[in-house]
Amino acid sequence: MTRTDTPAALDRLLAAVPARYRFQARALLTDPRQGGRGLRAWLAILETDDRPIPDELPEELVGVYLSDDDAEPLYDCECCGLPIPVRAARRCGHEAAVEREYFPACPCCGGRTGRHAYWSRPAAASN
Repeated sequence: MTRTDTPAALDRLLAAVPARYRFQARALLTDPRQGGRGLRAWLAILETDDRPIPDELPEELVGVYLSDDDAEPLYDCECCGLPIPVRAARRCGHEAAVEREYFPACPCCGGRTGRHAYWSRPAAASN
């Protein structure tokens, strides 16, 4: 199994975080006792999937991860593939129920968001 070097994935994610949130995001990503489960889940996605990241993430998107300890990147954007946070509620098997949907449209590109939206888009959309 090929795995992206963790520091490289961490650096890529932090470079896209708006400067005013970068210190707080780094603390959450590097110390599990601080919280930040959702940001670490996003980092794990980058380590295994190597999705593109915009040059700068929208402040409102990063703000959700910093202010809601239960926010997890369980949705993604149909168009750009950006992991989108939702507040997870109870879990049923492998899939978590969604208690709160923060972004029905992607804050980066305006695309539709949902569970597996990027991977389940029609083949014509990927061309």
